Amino acid sequence: MAARFGDLTNGTVLNLAFATAPDLKGARTAVGGGPLLVHEGQPLATADHKSYQRHPRAAIGWNADFYFLVIVDGRQRGLSVGMTLDELALYLSKLGCQEAMNLDGGASAELWVDGRVVNSPCFGRERRTSNSLVLLQTKAPRQ
Repeated sequence: MAARFGDLTNGTVLNLAFATAPDLKGARTAVGGGPLLVHEGQPLATADHKSYQRHPRAAIGWNADFYFLVIVDGRQRGLSVGMTLDELALYLSKLGCQEAMNLDGGASAELWVDGRVVNSPCFGRERRTSNSLVLLQTKAPRQ
């Protein structure tokens, strides 16, 4: 990363920009994750050494019509070994995602539907987590 900045010396001034596309000014809530797995419909290769290991994974993807919430079980002999990030990126692109990003995985990879866990967390039980992504179905607004 430092090579991108050339030769830096003491006293060099760096200007940092935190702009987003699209502009998120006024956003009430944001979800962080990474790395990006799919961009413009193409799976992205990951370079982190941990990305080549199979683990439980969680990801969100989307296209013009749908959101995709994907949970991959893992670390459970006889059930699932998990996925690498490259395998997950390829899977999400095959589902039709135009964009997708990795979320917190490992023992935190859980999917709740209608008040219950519907996957098999690697600890065999729910894990206490401090955050979540919650989608609620609401009535369509009146026209």
